[in-house]
Amino acid sequence: MIKKDNCLLLGTLAKPYGTKGSLLLWFKNLKAEDIRGRESVFVEIDGLLVPFFIEIFQKNAPETAILKFEGIDSETKAKTFTGMAVYLLKQQVKQKGKSIAEFPSLSGYKVTDKRLGFVGIAGEIADIINNPLLQVKHENKEFLIPLHADIILEINDKEREIRIDAPDGLFEL
Repeated sequence: MIKKDNCLLLGTLAKPYGTKGSLLLWFKNLKAEDIRGRESVFVEIDGLLVPFFIEIFQKNAPETAILKFEGIDSETKAKTFTGMAVYLLKQQVKQKGKSIAEFPSLSGYKVTDKRLGFVGIAGEIADIINNPLLQVKHENKEFLIPLHADIILEINDKEREIRIDAPDGLFEL
């Protein structure tokens, strides 16, 4: 069973669109461009996330899309979905740079800044929507570094080292 902790809210099914079973989807926190896998989604029905395969996913406007599920072929059937929340697995959402699922475990890697040199040892990745953060520990202090292409210069798996270009003041807490 899929849990909401593994998913992100895509939006809400607003109303039927046409007579062939399509629905108008209003985006909440995401946009059509953010979606990587458009094969299936999960609709919250009676508190459970139920998977549906997508026949049609067409951007309609910046905040809406037309969505048609397999097996839903009439306006009457589509009406039963009005007001329901639609979710995606986190892996289906594009992140700026790499997605969390694409990052290898970085725990234990040495973190060096291009100006400051050694700044600490990498810990876990905090999976914050659209802003993943790398935990770095040094001398009983903990810092959070955004995993962003402007900051992460290189991840060297062979040397187990992460080279960064930290923003000014990040380590001055």
